[in-house]
Amino acid sequence: MREALRRIIGGVERALTAMAASIMGLLSLVVCWQVFARYVLQRSPIWVEEFSVTAIMWIGLLGAASAVWTGDHMRLELVSKKLPKAGGLFLEILIDSAIGYFAFFLLRHGLVLTQAMWDSQMSTIKLPLGITYLVLPIAAVFMIIFAALRVVGKIIEASSTAKGARNGR
Repeated sequence: MREALRRIIGGVERALTAMAASIMGLLSLVVCWQVFARYVLQRSPIWVEEFSVTAIMWIGLLGAASAVWTGDHMRLELVSKKLPKAGGLFLEILIDSAIGYFAFFLLRHGLVLTQAMWDSQMSTIKLPLGITYLVLPIAAVFMIIFAALRVVGKIIEASSTAKGARNGR
């Protein structure tokens, strides 16, 4: 059961990473088009800046959510590797818990910001401005789920390590 859940969550993480990579590829094409249009055609598309800002937010936050599951986010790895195994495990649990807490903050305030901006329109792209900020609550939900699953996994690992130590393994 645990392995099946790990595979499912791994698939979700890869889908988030693929989505961020796709947006990054599209952003690269759009920026190249903008440079070509400005310097060769002498006509720069005005919508590229708004699209770029929105795309960068989506890339960064979806990538950050993915990094929570893979453990590739910023953390005190140097410190946790120097600690005894139990201390390192405790620090990892603490770090993942802090990420979950931050993600909850991001979810709450991201929802407020998205709702507040949904009725406003982007000036050059006729879409709601809230689309730019919609990634905040979406990424936060994934971060909370990933952080919670990592904490539970670490607690299970710590309890099995403690049980093995008691049994003389």
